[in-house]
Amino acid sequence: MKMGKLIIGVLAAGIGSAVLANDTSAPPDQFRIGYIAEPAHGLHFVAKEKGYFKDEGIAAELFQFSTTAEGLAALKARKLDVGTFGTAAPLLFISKGADFTIFGGMMIGGQAIITKAENADKFKKLENFKGKIIGVARLTTGDVIFRGALLKAGIDWRKDIKIVELPGQGAVVEAVKKGAVDAGIVFSPHFSLAVKNSGLKVSNYIADFSPNYTCCRLDANTSDFNARKDAYKRFLIAEIRAYKFYRENPEETVRIFTRALKIDEDIIRADTYTNKTFQCHPDPLKDGTLAFWKNMRAIGYISGDYPIGQHIDTAVYRQALDEVLKRYPDDKTYRELDAFYKQHNQ
Repeated sequence: MKMGKLIIGVLAAGIGSAVLANDTSAPPDQFRIGYIAEPAHGLHFVAKEKGYFKDEGIAAELFQFSTTAEGLAALKARKLDVGTFGTAAPLLFISKGADFTIFGGMMIGGQAIITKAENADKFKKLENFKGKIIGVARLTTGDVIFRGALLKAGIDWRKDIKIVELPGQGAVVEAVKKGAVDAGIVFSPHFSLAVKNSGLKVSNYIADFSPNYTCCRLDANTSDFNARKDAYKRFLIAEIRAYKFYRENPEETVRIFTRALKIDEDIIRADTYTNKTFQCHPDPLKDGTLAFWKNMRAIGYISGDYPIGQHIDTAVYRQALDEVLKRYPDDKTYRELDAFYKQHNQ
């Protein structure tokens, strides 16, 4: 749904949430959820289509945005209740005064470097990027992780590489096609679509340089989050249930993602399951988010320090997961989520 429809069709938030999700006499809590058109945001689609939101007393509306900055501006303006817009963008917004809380996750990984096919073999190592022009969309995860990887390899991206910031994913793909840049960093499904439709090639996945990096986080306005913690807990329960479905039902999940995004089914299947270029995951990943913040500071993406940990809430996710484990104490997938949480949120 486009932004104009969002502004016109906004529903008032704030319905009382001190009720049980299975209390059918109570009105559902309204959640306006913003996302980017990529399959890695698919837990939202599954939770809505399979009825998990409804089960938990959540009336969910999904709104698609073209860029992370546009989406977070809508969240800040309180036109959304939940934003799913990378890691770099919300952290930057928070550092500039936006009172957001990161309370969950949506994906791990999911970015790649694309080049013309004849150049793909020239970029196997980070040092091969010296002297090249790289196209990126600003405030994207892949951009930050790539610059951090260069720094760790002893390569000064300010001096040794020219990085060109472009308006969005499509602009990066076009710049690579036209030869305006030597390579470009884009997220799923744009790199797979570029391979299929434009004859480009993936030279590297960003995970080749930095495995298991955090990407899109779940963000809310702090005041709304604090006022409706029970509702946000039930929202997370629905997302956790969607994660189990995504893990255990790949073919139906591909169909759900395809219907939601109107992207070729083979692209969805390849990125989501065959090549596993990303992982949908609802965990807040506090350690990964803090590491991302440190990386942003190290590469000069932001300046100064900021108590970013005060804007990461793991307690409500923990409560949601505990509720799911109470319902399904022997479920293997939920137990894996429990172990993952304990490893990454101390």
